[in-house]
Amino acid sequence: MSQKILLKLEQSLKKLQSTWPKPFSKETQHLFIQAQKCLEDLQKPEKTNSKKDHYFDFLETLHGVLKTHDLLFLSRHLIYHVVTTADLAKAFGSKEEATAILTELVVASAKRAHFDSKLEIQIKEVRLREGPAIQARFIYAVDSLDEAERQKILEHFFQGTGDGEETSDLAFCRQALRRAGGQLWLEFPKSTHVAFTFHWPAFDTSSSKSEKNYGTYKYDITLTDFTKIRQRFGIVRAKKLVQLVEGFVKGLVRHPVDMVMAFPAQGVVTAIYESQEGAASSVSTRISQRLKKEAFRLGTKNVTPHFRYQLSFLA
Repeated sequence: MSQKILLKLEQSLKKLQSTWPKPFSKETQHLFIQAQKCLEDLQKPEKTNSKKDHYFDFLETLHGVLKTHDLLFLSRHLIYHVVTTADLAKAFGSKEEATAILTELVVASAKRAHFDSKLEIQIKEVRLREGPAIQARFIYAVDSLDEAERQKILEHFFQGTGDGEETSDLAFCRQALRRAGGQLWLEFPKSTHVAFTFHWPAFDTSSSKSEKNYGTYKYDITLTDFTKIRQRFGIVRAKKLVQLVEGFVKGLVRHPVDMVMAFPAQGVVTAIYESQEGAASSVSTRISQRLKKEAFRLGTKNVTPHFRYQLSFLA
């Protein structure tokens, strides 16, 4: 069954459960549990007789996807360049699911890339705590990446859905990769470049215990005295302070998988991270407690800014 259909079904079930009048009757609660169990059964990968059937050639799959989208690249005057190593490990999991995810990322990158530019795809093997994995980066150029544009990309990437809207290409990829044992995140490697980076497992994940009830959270850190700091130190140094706070927060999370981004003109630093439901506040508390004791140097002065924090659930 299509992963997009399953994802849409899962999101519809969650929305129905959240909007259903409370308290639940015993019959209603039983029906929700039964529906969730049926959905989990549908999402389980089909068993095969040989473990070899679980491995596939990642590069071959990628080249197949790129070839089928030649017309898209021609229409936008784009070229693509694949950089990889000769001894890349075999990927573990469903080739069909990998094809669906790669298709979404190729199309998303090509449609968003600046006309008459280049899409660079970097593939390499990396070592994760759980085992080896394949890391892929889709890097493309855009017209501009001011604060408003970056916020727009963030909203589409991490939220992806709204009332009555279809699941976005990026939201689908992010959640499908999580199910496959991988992870997708967003980076801005240059002032006018966007990168979609993900890990795909190259080891047997069939026996690994999947962590249930994982969610994505957004933690906004606002400098409440930013206007006074800007008046005292000037616009340039005030922006520098926000960037110093950004760098400090990056050291407290799994950057770049957990994303941290500064919005210097607004005096805001945003951290976006994944956590098991119920444990999200432990990350935000660690950040706020450390920031409370931290001073930042602007020129010859040590500055201890005041902060306001807001934790929200994304998906």
